[in-house]
Amino acid sequence: MHLGWSSCLYPLEADDVAAVPDYDGAPIPDADLPDDPVLLLLQKGHPDCLLRGRDAVARVAGGTVDVRVVFVPSAAKWNLAGTLVRVFRNRYRYHGTGRYHIAASAVRALGLERAIRTPENPHLRGKVDRYAKMAKLLESLKRDGYRDDKPIVVMLCRTGGLVDSLRQGHHRVSACLACGVDRMSVEFSAAGVAPWQRWGLFRRIATLAAVCIGIAAAATWAFWPASPWEATMDVRGLPVLSPIGEFPRPREPEELSGITYVEGDRYYAVSDDGSGIWPMEIGMDRATGVVTNCVIGGNVRTGGDNEGIAWNPRRGTVFVTDEKQPTIHEIDPATGSLVAEVPLPEHQRKARRNRGLEALALSPDGDFLWTANEEALPGDGERSSERKGTTVRLTRFRHDGTGWARDGEWAYLTDAIGGGKTRRMRSGVSDLCVLEDGTLLVLERELSRKGVDSAYRARLYAVRPAGNEPFNVERPLAKKLLFGADTGSANYEGVCLGPMLGNGDRTLVMVSDGGDAADERLYVLRMTAPREEAR
Repeated sequence: MHLGWSSCLYPLEADDVAAVPDYDGAPIPDADLPDDPVLLLLQKGHPDCLLRGRDAVARVAGGTVDVRVVFVPSAAKWNLAGTLVRVFRNRYRYHGTGRYHIAASAVRALGLERAIRTPENPHLRGKVDRYAKMAKLLESLKRDGYRDDKPIVVMLCRTGGLVDSLRQGHHRVSACLACGVDRMSVEFSAAGVAPWQRWGLFRRIATLAAVCIGIAAAATWAFWPASPWEATMDVRGLPVLSPIGEFPRPREPEELSGITYVEGDRYYAVSDDGSGIWPMEIGMDRATGVVTNCVIGGNVRTGGDNEGIAWNPRRGTVFVTDEKQPTIHEIDPATGSLVAEVPLPEHQRKARRNRGLEALALSPDGDFLWTANEEALPGDGERSSERKGTTVRLTRFRHDGTGWARDGEWAYLTDAIGGGKTRRMRSGVSDLCVLEDGTLLVLERELSRKGVDSAYRARLYAVRPAGNEPFNVERPLAKKLLFGADTGSANYEGVCLGPMLGNGDRTLVMVSDGGDAADERLYVLRMTAPREEAR
């Protein structure tokens, strides 16, 4: 009998394996089988059965047992296309009849995933909103646990006819790990196995050849001429962002374009319709981060096209950008009176119409103030398009004891517009947020056409500006995507740090601009320390 077997030992729950009947077919010589203590057999058109290890399974009842899965290939022994090539192999694929339980952490440890699909990095395919599906999956796992009728699928000897890999369930594995739900159901499938699986000498020669090829490729890469500029970024220590959820805010005022956190449940928001500064109270469950209520008080008028706002706890004031003027003013939020003005570089006063100063953030230590124009200044490049993003200036100011002075500028390249045909489509920087270690979170807001209606998309990238070299449009900062989502008709323009949660995680709060018939909403994200630091 032509047999193949899994490249991994699977730690399955012993009770599941104990429920499988013993093999009662024609005897199989031990020489044709691997020498593992517990062997589970898959055959097309037959129920799964236990080839070996009944006593070993019984000894660990209630625990887990390492199982090697043996299968009868449905592709002929020398049908290499059916074994190795996906489009042909899928014609022969069959599933085992049993469902077993395995820990999500074990699946990750076995290295079965071809790609790690986290809530922030789902597999984007077609027009399916994978970010929304991941958020829905997380909510379901937290509420109901893992559903046994939704098993992940491991295909045996999938890669090169030798190595097992996950066929279905990449998102579920990461979602389970994120939610602390470790027990999953799994089923196995098989098609063909390379005939050299059992040729020890051939495998050793193939391994040696692969090592030689790898060394040659590495040497070629090492000595290949480098490109003129390749941005790099140290991603160690970056937080993990995961969605908590959206919350409808009051419909008035509509056009809130920036938000900043004060303390407790207190925030200030700013509007770009001339109505000025609005105090807000956002109630939040400190255990889950879920918004429980949102109350907006009476405004203090400042006039102008105010886009960004940042709370200054040292003086009890707020900094506010005016895109039309353009200016950055320090204002008393109780009276609306001007306290001071931040001097801008002359080139920031030459922004394209309605594409000027949009973002504003103050570092937690109060030493640095950051701003950015929404899309490229006329001398820095073109507006965003479907072919290429737009290059904006991230501008930093430092307080020298008497006032604010420009302290550096860095080029930042936004994403290109994702698709659509509309004169209003755009992609630019909408707001900034500064973390305690100096990392900048950049909120990119995109408007494009998805199907019939215009739709928005929000992305949060991390950047780490360093040095103080002259601004160079040809050398944009490296950036790392931490969060991205299609937000439908919610136009998220402002972001700020929110309160701490009970477990030490920090929240991020985004606010949408409800103008032009967009939705008035809040979006809360959980910001978790990276795993190596969380331990």
